[in-house]
Amino acid sequence: MKKEDKHEFVAWMKGEMATAPSLVVVDYRGLTVAQLSTLRNKCRDAGVRFKVAKNTLMKLALAGASLDVIDDLLVGPTAVAWHPGDPGAPARVLLEFGRDKAHEKMKIKGGGVKGRKLSAEEVKFVLATLPTRAELLGRLAGMMNSGPQKLHGVLSAGPAKLGYALKALQRQRESAQAN
Repeated sequence: MKKEDKHEFVAWMKGEMATAPSLVVVDYRGLTVAQLSTLRNKCRDAGVRFKVAKNTLMKLALAGASLDVIDDLLVGPTAVAWHPGDPGAPARVLLEFGRDKAHEKMKIKGGGVKGRKLSAEEVKFVLATLPTRAELLGRLAGMMNSGPQKLHGVLSAGPAKLGYALKALQRQRESAQAN
């Protein structure tokens, strides 16, 4: 890679890392070129960006960013994955890819979320389980809808119960007059 290309790459990565909410670092040793291409395609389909880069260039790109806490993970053959809007997307895609027996050689080293370093276990069990934006919006809509429904139930229960009480009182008086 030429010196100008390195400068361009670092500048581009700085811009990407400034807006990325999370970053997942993986060791891709043992994957074939075809498997790595499959992984890149899966990432692309999910909107996740996946980059194999020199560790020194990645450290330069992360310098001063909130994700610079992962510097010690940048050892050996390393690839990074991130999504510009969904912090859990890279972890979900990488875990799904790694579940296949043929891809078990890929190892998640760890990751980072806005100033906090994550271990490999935290990436797998916390970051990957974060709901997507669409799921969160669906939950919010459900909660917002349940409030008015419950309020309607409470408000309509009062008049209905009053009607039942008046009807019972009327029956009681009619039965008392009949006796």
